[in-house]
Amino acid sequence: MLQHGWKAGSRFPQASTKDEIARDSTSCCDLRKRMEAIPVSVPRAESDASRLAAVDAAVARGLRALAFRRYAAALALALLCTVLFLPGIASLPVTDRDEARFAQATKQMLETGDFVDIHFQQETRYKKPVGIYWLQSAAVTAAESAGATLTDIWAYRIPSFLGALGAVLLTFWAARGIFGRETALVASALFATCLTMSFEARIAKSDAALIAAIMLAQGALFRLYMARDPARTGWLAALFWIGLGVGILIKGPVAPALSFITAAVVLIFDSRRAWLKNLHWKWGVPLLLLLTLPWFIAIGVSSGGAFFKASLGQDFAGKLASGQEKHWGPPGFYFIAFWWTFWPAVLFATGGAVAWLWRQRRVSRRVLFLLAWIVPWWLIIEAIPTKLPHYALPLYPAIAMAAAFAFREAAQRVSRARLSAVLWSFLATAQIVLLLGLSWIAEAENLPLLVAILVTLAAASVFTAASAWGSYSRAALAGAVVSAALFYTAAFRVALPGLEPIWITKSATAAAERLAGCGEAPVAFGGISEPSLVFMNGTRTILGSVPGSAEALASGAARLAFVNGSKRDVFEKVFEDKAGAAPRFLGCVDGVNINGRGPTRLIVFARPEAAALPACVPVPETECRDKEVVRWRRLFDTKF
Repeated sequence: MLQHGWKAGSRFPQASTKDEIARDSTSCCDLRKRMEAIPVSVPRAESDASRLAAVDAAVARGLRALAFRRYAAALALALLCTVLFLPGIASLPVTDRDEARFAQATKQMLETGDFVDIHFQQETRYKKPVGIYWLQSAAVTAAESAGATLTDIWAYRIPSFLGALGAVLLTFWAARGIFGRETALVASALFATCLTMSFEARIAKSDAALIAAIMLAQGALFRLYMARDPARTGWLAALFWIGLGVGILIKGPVAPALSFITAAVVLIFDSRRAWLKNLHWKWGVPLLLLLTLPWFIAIGVSSGGAFFKASLGQDFAGKLASGQEKHWGPPGFYFIAFWWTFWPAVLFATGGAVAWLWRQRRVSRRVLFLLAWIVPWWLIIEAIPTKLPHYALPLYPAIAMAAAFAFREAAQRVSRARLSAVLWSFLATAQIVLLLGLSWIAEAENLPLLVAILVTLAAASVFTAASAWGSYSRAALAGAVVSAALFYTAAFRVALPGLEPIWITKSATAAAERLAGCGEAPVAFGGISEPSLVFMNGTRTILGSVPGSAEALASGAARLAFVNGSKRDVFEKVFEDKAGAAPRFLGCVDGVNINGRGPTRLIVFARPEAAALPACVPVPETECRDKEVVRWRRLFDTKF
């Protein structure tokens, strides 16, 4: 018999005699007091888990409070989008090449007053319809009244910011009536945080505005498909046709193609056809034509049909047939890219959630519609040779809805997100290292601020991964949102604007402005043809070959020539042949041409007679710094 020991298989101490039992009972109160006085040591893992559980419960309460208070969810999403999308929208220089082309074409519309035809300098720009140029023109006109100029790129980015904001709010609107307010709030937040959306919201291109139009059309189509009362569908049908019309004016057939494919797949797997009457075809199609035909007729007449040949016959058909503009990619590209382009929301795209959704396709019309939206379009863009990350953007609202639905309905039935947590942590770490490494190489002045933000991001990332690992999904959601806000601020507001070497247009423009005293003629660029040079230096800017820039400077058509340093000898020979004298050397502008040309040195020349002009002298912006004192050149520049 054990004396005050542990009986085999027992968790509690046992007394062996009646006297001992009595003695124990008389001293139980003293024993209890002594035991209460003994400090209890809680294992660290249990303590951390309890804290995560508390955060998870608090986030759950917060989501419910926001979801079910009038306007609170919409206001919270608008605030979230502002935090996610706004940093960097003004400080990030104009990017090459698409953004600069869009912005310059809009700028020329405003300069000429011609809002039908589309040009980049003297060349027609017929790849996309006019919608985005109209939106940018309206935004820039409004910004000019507040003191902006035609070269303030942030004004051209306003439609993208508003389009991204609108797409997020429309995702909430579409999902609210189908999945419930809380699921709609989670879906919209996931969509807002994804990397592709955040990038497009800051860039003066067509894709953020397009996704807003797509969400208007697809959201209305989703609700029309699920509608129980056909008598109340007229306003939804109007929104559907308006969304298609706006989408066509922004980017041609993309929006109607997505809606058509989604509806067709739904009809294949759902025998019900009555919902098609909810589209109100008889007046919907005329409304669509009323919105789109006037401009298409006008541009057809103005261009003599060249617009349709270029946009449909060359641009659209060319992307279907081959990888245009060096953007070829193999099938599977978007699946691999998804894990980064949908970050940080990718944390919730778990294999268990996908499997659960796939099983639901036969019993849930909601899931069937989402899969009809996602799967066919994904297969199509994987099959198309031309691959660009934003081609998958129309899928992301549906993926966010699907993830949020599984998040709510199958939280206890899907597998833990441990693999996603590991991959998510790897991506977060890689992004932190990338931003730090690039900023160190570029000797960025704001490196201390960047380090402070990234340390906070690292802490948020650890919290997010730990929450996901422990299946505290709501805590992980909060951590992912905070991580996104920190990363986008670090990347777009601090790191990228501080990478001076990659903004060679900004450096060249600053030099040209300081050398304005060299004459009244425009600036010529030889051996470099980035569209941003035209946007920043004026529509009359001369882009061309090195011999062409030499001839322009020699003839007086240009006041300055910025020449690729690798062709300096060619420039000087052509200039001397034309002008009979050597050009005046004013210095260098160093940078990195990120569009495939690597480290680049631009040599700055003026006409020989400019030596007599007191304001046409070398300036600090054109100092030819020695390679050994510039870190990025010392590490990577093997040309100059």
